[in-house]
Amino acid sequence: MQRKYAFTTEVSALVKLAAPVSLAQLALVGMSATDVLIAGRASTLDLAGMNLGANTWNMVILFFMGIGLATQPLVAKYFGANDQAGVKHQLHQSMWMCLALGVLATLVVWLSAWGMQFIRYEANMLRIARDFLFAISLCAIPMCLIPAARGTLEGMSLTREVFLINFAAFLLNIPLDYALVNGAYGFPRLGGVGCAWATVLLMWLAFLANLGVLKFHPKVRGSDILSRFEPPNYAAVRKTLALGLPIGASIVVELSMFSGAGIMIAKFGEVEASAHAVAIVVASMSFMLYMGLGQGVTIRASQLLGAGLADAAWYSIKAGTVFNLMLSVLFCTLFVVFTRPLVELFSSDPEVIKLAVVLLYFGAAFQIVDCLQIAVICALRAYHDTASPPKYQLFAFWVVGVPLGVGLSFYNWWPGLEGAKGMWLGMVVSLTLVSVMLLWRLATFVRVSEDAQQ
Repeated sequence: MQRKYAFTTEVSALVKLAAPVSLAQLALVGMSATDVLIAGRASTLDLAGMNLGANTWNMVILFFMGIGLATQPLVAKYFGANDQAGVKHQLHQSMWMCLALGVLATLVVWLSAWGMQFIRYEANMLRIARDFLFAISLCAIPMCLIPAARGTLEGMSLTREVFLINFAAFLLNIPLDYALVNGAYGFPRLGGVGCAWATVLLMWLAFLANLGVLKFHPKVRGSDILSRFEPPNYAAVRKTLALGLPIGASIVVELSMFSGAGIMIAKFGEVEASAHAVAIVVASMSFMLYMGLGQGVTIRASQLLGAGLADAAWYSIKAGTVFNLMLSVLFCTLFVVFTRPLVELFSSDPEVIKLAVVLLYFGAAFQIVDCLQIAVICALRAYHDTASPPKYQLFAFWVVGVPLGVGLSFYNWWPGLEGAKGMWLGMVVSLTLVSVMLLWRLATFVRVSEDAQQ
């Protein structure tokens, strides 16, 4: 009975901390969903071109942003130890690192846009994708800096403020997308590229808003966390980079499978590309909730470890993972029951709807394993083990999942699973494999740590 009470108490504490993080993540994917919805309503071509550009953009920017995510557990540990000087030092060094990453990300996006001309895509779809990339590259710097500012706020348990910033960006994105895509209210009609320009404006505003909270929030105003900015400390930057690089690698390995699948599916034409875009956006909504709760576990467990409460940190991880899995069962059921209505929100093309419904069934199938994967990754981050996940993901996604998807999609290994359907089955198989491998790693890691303490 006491254990049940402890579980509900811990979950309650986690939800209080993580709910704003989950909602903030959902607001971000809501911006992508708005892009898909408005571009899809404009035309199938606009949606296909925008999605091709967005897949390429995401593979680049999320790698560099992922490196900055190391700020969150590092700040949380300092905060748990009540080390305000450590929090300030980590923020400053993370900002320097992320600024350099933002410049590098901009150059990589430009190079990617230039290189797309050598791939045989439909000409108009390629034109939209390249214009999208050149436009959205202008917000690479603030998007790389946001994890440093946001991770500091979250590490200090100021998660509600992060949610409010992201939610405001989501709300503003709706009229901006509509105006720029469709040429409303006196704006030029930019089609799918209009989504990129809306993102540029909103990401700069979001970054400035995060800085504003760090400067003026009552809980941190007295510490002057942004004042007397420290010069780069290369030892601290190297430490952050060493922790963050595997996080970025983990994100890009997984995303490269999803975005790479989107890029390969685009070879089958506008309908398959658009159906994939619709299905992946719907499936991503639930993933952002899992990720938000997982990050809540990272924050809370890091704070507890910083305070020297290792047993409490491990219990928090177990309780958070179980609760996350309960959510995944709920979303799996919702996707099966409401598949068609969800798809019809994003496209009116009958052929796109028909295929997207089938793909979303695959999306429902991988809810539980996708949830387990991100929950365990976030748990390992609390222990500063960021190197393990990309190794397992690389094997599961690129040695198993992608070859299986390519064989089914392009070489008709199993009749009826050609095209986008084969690629989605490959994703289901690889997510199942990696979740089992990561769970084994976490259990082994904790057992070895406990033995070492004894």
